[in-house]
Amino acid sequence: MSGGWPGGQACMPSAQMALDLVNGRSDILPDYELELIHFDSMCDPGEATKLLYDLLYTEPIKIVLMPGCSGVSTIVAEAARMWNLIVLSYGSSSPALSNRQRFPTFFRTHPSATLHNPTRVRLFKKWNWSRIATIQQTTEVFTSTLDDLEQRVKEAGIEISVRQSFLTDPAVAVKNLKRQDARIIVGLFYETEARKVFCEVFKEKLYGKKYVWFLIGWYADNWFKIKDPAINCTVENMTEAVEGHVTTEIVMLNPETVRGVSNMTSQEFLGALMSRLGGKNPEETGGFQEAPLAFDAVWALALALNKTVAPLKARGRRLEDFNYNNHDITSEIYRALNTSSFEGVSGHVVFDAQGSRMAMTLIEQLQGGSYKKIGYYDSSQRNLSWFNNDVWIGDKPPADRTVVREEYRLLSQKLFAAVSVFAGLGILLGIVCLTFNIYNGNVR
Repeated sequence: MSGGWPGGQACMPSAQMALDLVNGRSDILPDYELELIHFDSMCDPGEATKLLYDLLYTEPIKIVLMPGCSGVSTIVAEAARMWNLIVLSYGSSSPALSNRQRFPTFFRTHPSATLHNPTRVRLFKKWNWSRIATIQQTTEVFTSTLDDLEQRVKEAGIEISVRQSFLTDPAVAVKNLKRQDARIIVGLFYETEARKVFCEVFKEKLYGKKYVWFLIGWYADNWFKIKDPAINCTVENMTEAVEGHVTTEIVMLNPETVRGVSNMTSQEFLGALMSRLGGKNPEETGGFQEAPLAFDAVWALALALNKTVAPLKARGRRLEDFNYNNHDITSEIYRALNTSSFEGVSGHVVFDAQGSRMAMTLIEQLQGGSYKKIGYYDSSQRNLSWFNNDVWIGDKPPADRTVVREEYRLLSQKLFAAVSVFAGLGILLGIVCLTFNIYNGNVR
């Protein structure tokens, strides 16, 4: 068995490690050996199309394709059904891939980017906010995520009062947020654009005790300290502007010490992966965060294929009978993947009706220049685990808008009497002057 794998520097070793464990087990696919045929598409859809053609028209026959990036997965998953191929991705987050009509054989161990939205809505309700604003980079993944967020906040009775977008320069969009009194702001953009946004945020003073920013949690921990020639703000400026913002991040490594189907805990997996990488710095190794998802993707595939052996045998068929015109074997693999449920190094692996991974979300806040975990949210169970260590500049979460209060102001009786006396004297003096002018109107 084999699969095509456009992957990252850490994901391919992670997948190979999973294959070695699977092939060493006598209780999983005992009569078969999984083989990984991998190419690097460099996240380029054009390159991926060429590689897909090469994979399909060279021996051996491929049974599953395993792309990485969302752009590559879109191309591969849309074409795969023509060859009756299952597609299982480890690194695709685009919400567009959740379309079962367009991508009927697609699964992913990486959750959809829309999984952040239930967490955001839960936090809005926790902090009693009913009015938010958004700013997004104009790309398909963020537009789809924002459309989903708009639907969810509407159902929760929350209003999006300001919706701004930009392509490369966020200056005008940030100014519009300030002009329209945005207070609770959801930002959807890549890391490089995040630095541009917060440089403008610093210039417009759109930060401090009156504002809360919600960002994506998969940036590097020091993203705001990285020198960037595209901005003209200092590290001190950026550090001041980003203080207190909240991030949501999909949990990609099981925080619990649990031995899953691979008989490894998440920490043991990290140790083994670092050994394979030769001690490389994780922050400088592409795909390191997604490595647990790549590991669990191989296990999901192996368990699904193992589950199809008996049903196929009952019908006088075998996995090796698969070819690109064989729909029956594809359907069996699809059913097996669709019912997957096991403990992996990234947590519990289960797919929803659209083939997307269900997972927990980590909530962090930037406190004193470093990220602190403040909670977890399980959207499938609607369970918020809160640590009660969130910190606010004004000692409490800010209001979501300028608050206007009508109050009665009571005057001192002594002050009222004094002003009334002086006002009466003024009126009397005015009458005297007017009478004098009328009476002596004919005198030059």
